[in-house]
Amino acid sequence: MVYKALDNLGAFQRWFGVQPDTRIATLIFGLLHGFGLASKILDYDIAPEGLWVNLLSFNVGVEIGRLLALAAILAVMTRWRRRPAFVRQAYAVNVLMMTAGFALMGYQIAGYVLA
Repeated sequence: MVYKALDNLGAFQRWFGVQPDTRIATLIFGLLHGFGLASKILDYDIAPEGLWVNLLSFNVGVEIGRLLALAAILAVMTRWRRRPAFVRQAYAVNVLMMTAGFALMGYQIAGYVLA
């Protein structure tokens, strides 16, 4: 969340004079997110004889959920971009998104350290 908010605000170009390749960033964050989900599924006590079906079902469910969320976001964003106040509101939303990302990261790090 923090990366995308900084990217949307043009911070990388302003601060470092370089724009990261979105495809590489997506790959890196996707791998990290995938490893996080994979480690979370280890918490479930899955019988070895049903492992492949359960893993496949889990991944299909995640992808269906992702497609539904993206469809809803696309519909909302398409309408929002047509509004005259979009640029001003988008800046504020990106700052809020970055703040929420930092707060979530702090919460997760604190939970990891305290656990």
